[in-house]
Amino acid sequence: MENKTSKYFKYAIGEILLVVIGILIAVQINSWNEHRKSKSNEIKTLTQLNIDLKSNYDEIVEMTEFLSQRNQDGEKILKHLSSNNQVSDSLKYWVESFSSGNIFNNANTTYKNLENSNENLISNDSIRLKITLIYEGDFANIHRREKMVYEEYFPNYKRELLKNFKTSPVMDKWLENQTLEVNTPINLDDLKQNEAYKNVAVELLNFRLLRLRWLNQTIERLEALIKTIDEEIEHLNQ
Repeated sequence: MENKTSKYFKYAIGEILLVVIGILIAVQINSWNEHRKSKSNEIKTLTQLNIDLKSNYDEIVEMTEFLSQRNQDGEKILKHLSSNNQVSDSLKYWVESFSSGNIFNNANTTYKNLENSNENLISNDSIRLKITLIYEGDFANIHRREKMVYEEYFPNYKRELLKNFKTSPVMDKWLENQTLEVNTPINLDDLKQNEAYKNVAVELLNFRLLRLRWLNQTIERLEALIKTIDEEIEHLNQ
C-alpha cells in the first residue's frame, strides 16, 4: 500500500509539473506573440511617421526656396526705386512676386494618431520626445509665424501697395486690345520718394529673413530625426 501511494504521489507531482510547464510555455508564447505584434506595430508607425516627416521636410525646403526668391525680388524693387530706371515689365513681375505668400501644409496624420492612442506605440523615449518637439515646437512655430505674416506684415504692405500701384487690368475695349497695367506704379517719381512703402517692404523682407533662419534650423533638426527613425526601424527589424 505504501509503495502504491508513493507511486501515485510521484505521478501526481509529475502531472502538476507538466501542467505548470504547459502554462509557462503558453504564457511565454503569448508574450512572444504580443512582443512580435507590438514590434510590428512600432515599425509600421515609425515608417508611416517618417513618410510624413519626409513630406514635411520637402515642403519646408520648397518654402525656403520660395521665400528666398520673394526676398530677392523685394531687394530688386528697392534697388529699382533708388535708381533712375523707369517702369519695366521686370518691376511689375518683382512686385507680383514679392506680394505673394505660401502656407505650410503640415502632414501630421500619424502624429495625431499617436496623440490619440492609449498605447505606447513608440518604445524609445528619446525618439518620442524629439517627435513631439518637432510637431509641437518647430511645426507649430511655422504656423504661428505664417499667421503673423498674414495678420500683421502683409496687411501693412498691401495697404501701401494699393496706394501706390495699379492692381487691376485696364481695358481699352471689353476683351479686346488689353493694356495690362497690373503692378504698375501710379506715379513712379512719387513712389521713389515714398518712405512709407519702402519701410513696409523692408519690414516684410526682414521678417522673411528671420523665417528663413528658423526654417533652416528646422530642416537640420528634421534631417537628424528622420535619420534617427530610419536607424531605429533598422534596429527593430533585426
